[in-house]
Order: sequence, then structure tokens, then C-alpha cells
Amino acid sequence: MSLRLVDVAFRYAGADRAVLDGVNLTVASGESVALMGASGRGKTTLLNVAGLLAVPTTGRVEIDGVACSVQDRHRLRIAWILQSVNLLPRRSALDNVALPALAAGSTSGTADATATELLVSVGLDPSDQRDARTLSGGEAQRVALARALISRPSLLLADEPTANLDPRTADVVAEALFTTAGHTAVLLATHDERIGAMADRIVRIRPDGSLGEG
Repeated sequence: MSLRLVDVAFRYAGADRAVLDGVNLTVASGESVALMGASGRGKTTLLNVAGLLAVPTTGRVEIDGVACSVQDRHRLRIAWILQSVNLLPRRSALDNVALPALAAGSTSGTADATATELLVSVGLDPSDQRDARTLSGGEAQRVALARALISRPSLLLADEPTANLDPRTADVVAEALFTTAGHTAVLLATHDERIGAMADRIVRIRPDGSLGEG
């Protein structure tokens, strides 16, 4: 799946100016793009527009060349990773990762097998039966990544997923994200230059709400 934002602007009701203005962005299938900018510059807003959670004031969002609206969100494979992982606290990492597959109709055996592969791919032990509430921040974020990927999304949106982690742990999480995404298009908002440099490409939100490369 490719993502394209075309001349997107977004203004909150009652605001004096648009937080996004003239935004043009393409994220190809299998490409990772880091979205950077100062706090309050509009990174989360742009992710919400890209993920079809918010309607742009002007402009359009295209998925695979087709203009899409919020009504299309549920038929598209879009996954999110946030600062807050929201794991089931009294269930294991394996249970947390397998749950979306079970909800989608997979058998328990298939869901567990896929969850096992994903946990291994992000550097975790799938046989670890600890409650998720006892995991470290980095472990919990990698579980959240594996959970997001079990639905085999075509677009993965990540909003500051390493913001609450120490630098070493943040590197581990970001490396896991970028290396396990495969053919998924990844758009990651971050304020961390080190994390941004790990993506294929960096775009920055300018003070006027437009985007610039690098």
C-alpha cells in the first residue's frame, strides 16, 4: 500500500491559522519515513489525517492512488503504535500479540504461531509467561509493535513510540520497527534526530505547516 497526501491543509475549529498547510507527502510500500518537527507543530495531526481519523480541511488522502475518506478506514489495513502501549496487563506477551488475529477469526493455533514468529523477530522470548504489566518499557513497546504487525498492515503509523524510553532502549525499539515492517509503509513521528536517521527518509514540518525534506 502506498500513501499520498495531496495539498493537505488542516485547521482546528476556532484556530487563527492552519496547523498543516500545503502538505504533499508520499510513502511508498516498504518505505519508512520519519516525520519530524517541534512539539506542537502538527505531527500527530498529520498522522491522524494520514490514518483517516481526521478529515483534512482541504486536500485529499490517497491510498494506492485512490482518494479515501474516514469511511474507508475500516476496510484498509492500517495499524498504529503509540507512546501508550495499552497492553492487557494481566496477559502474557504472546496473548497480547495473538489477540487481534483471534478477533479477526484465526484459530488459536495459527494466531499463537504467528505471534511467536513476530515476538522472536522483535527480539523477545515468546515462552515468557510474565504478565505484560511487569515488562520494561522497551519490552512492552516491542510487544505493541508485534501486535500491530500481526494483522499484516499495509500502513503502519507510529506516534513518538520511543519518546518515553532511554536512548539505548529507544534504538532497540526503532531498529525492531524498521527491520520487521517488511513491505509495510511506515510513517513515524518523532522528535529524536537519532531515531529519524534510522528511517529511509526524513520530512520536517515547517513553521508555516508545510513539509520539507531532510
